[in-house]
Amino acid sequence: MKDIHYAGRAIRTTDGAADAVIRYAAVLGGNGKTDTIDVPTFDDEGRPAVETLLLGPASLITVSSAVDDLRAPAIDDAGFVEHVRRLAVLAGPVRPVHEDPEVQAEGLGGFD
Repeated sequence: MKDIHYAGRAIRTTDGAADAVIRYAAVLGGNGKTDTIDVPTFDDEGRPAVETLLLGPASLITVSSAVDDLRAPAIDDAGFVEHVRRLAVLAGPVRPVHEDPEVQAEGLGGFD
C-alpha cells in the first residue's frame, strides 16, 4: 500500500496504482499537458473508493509507503495500471529521467 500526497492530504491506494500515477504525472509535466485521472483508493474506513486527481506540469505530488496500513489490498488495480500506461504513451514521448540513465546524462556537457 502507498499514499499519494496530493492537495495537502494522503490518498491511500495500491503500490501499482500509486507508481502509475506518479509516472504519468511526470510524462504529462514533461510534455506540458494536463489531465484528470480517477484513481482507485480507500476511504477512511478502508472501503474501496475513487479519487479524481488533476495532473499536469504544476502538479505537486509525492508517493510514500503506507507503513501504518496492515489491510490487504482489496482493489484489483491491473486494469487501472494498464489504462494509465496507455495514457502515458498517448501523452507524448517524454519519459521520466530517472527511468533511463542515458537520457539523464544528455545535455549536461556545459556543466562542470
